[in-house]
Amino acid sequence: MHICILSTDQEKDDHSLLEAAKAKGHHVELCNIRDISMVLNNDESVIYCREQNITKTFDAIVPRLNVSFTDYGTNVLQQFICSQTYVSESPSALRLGRDKLKSLQYLLARGLPFPATAIAYSPQGFRQLATTIGTPMIVKLIESTEGNGIFLAHNLKEMDNLVNTLGQLGASYVIQSFVEEAAGTDVRAFVIGGKVVAAMCRRSKDGDFRSNVALGAHSEAYELTAEEEEIVLSATAAIGINIAGVDFVHSDKGPLLLEINISPDFTGEQGIECITGVNIADAIIDHVVAQVGNFYEHRYTSAKVLESPREILCADG
Repeated sequence: MHICILSTDQEKDDHSLLEAAKAKGHHVELCNIRDISMVLNNDESVIYCREQNITKTFDAIVPRLNVSFTDYGTNVLQQFICSQTYVSESPSALRLGRDKLKSLQYLLARGLPFPATAIAYSPQGFRQLATTIGTPMIVKLIESTEGNGIFLAHNLKEMDNLVNTLGQLGASYVIQSFVEEAAGTDVRAFVIGGKVVAAMCRRSKDGDFRSNVALGAHSEAYELTAEEEEIVLSATAAIGINIAGVDFVHSDKGPLLLEINISPDFTGEQGIECITGVNIADAIIDHVVAQVGNFYEHRYTSAKVLESPREILCADG
């Protein structure tokens, strides 16, 4: 099978996937999204990687898109779908996963638990909303990642300063209840194809309220309860994502979802692969290969996901 890892800047993870695919006997290439260009034409549309025509080269495309490449990357994926090539994640699921607020609307439609979250059009509008959210609170960029773009405001004055600054920069953001009893600790569950393949608990080592490994948190293997596993899988199904890292915290009210990471890291000393001993790269390649067979045999849509019945009440599509 000929597989393309559509890469951005997650070199260790991308090369881990590359080696896993090679070890399983597949032909695999890394294509950096910066090198991809397209010609859309009624007669013949073409996708290039540098000067090479790759429109019909691959059996499967596995996207690994960082935040800044979401828009262009999903457009490239859509073009591969138009060329009848299997893509392991749907562009719509990737766009949705990157929009923190819209993701929460989909979780809300399923009745899934998460901290109270508020948004306003102008910085002044957050004053009234803050009385419902309470302090301390989290101020979070809608496209935050790896703990960057997430701030803790201890009082209304700090919130005013943050939202006014972000407003001047033209950034989109929300405010969210701070789960004080879980400060500095969360759980990351790694989901592949509708199954939790590994989970770890992350704890800040320096008093930081954020528990991201990228910020120096310590990790240890964790076993989900049945309730936690159901919540995690319902969250990924809600946005239609196949491969994701789902973060949640333990609160006095039970588990609360924080976010769904659509291009999660898994390598590194404190990464989930090392901490749990689960070969995440192998599991991803196995999932993709299994889905490719179904796609070309039965003509499923790209990025077919396992869905349970749902009724969307407050989210489009």
